[in-house]
Amino acid sequence: MPRNFGGEPDPMQTEDARQMALSLIQRYGLRAQAVANERAAEMQSAGDAAGFDKWREVHDLIWELRRTEREHGKAIQ
Repeated sequence: MPRNFGGEPDPMQTEDARQMALSLIQRYGLRAQAVANERAAEMQSAGDAAGFDKWREVHDLIWELRRTEREHGKAIQ
């Protein structure tokens, strides 16, 4: 998770990643996690550690959104 200078989670970056996750789910449906994983691999191949971390966060958020959707029986908004 992105951190600010005090070591706390950075809510702005986390919200950006959440919006990216929701956008991927809307666009790619069940392939959203695979797409995020592909982007992370591209960033890793390019040597972009920050990009890799961002896409891994998006991947993890997609998983979490789907998990909570199943638990609560609600569609992702």
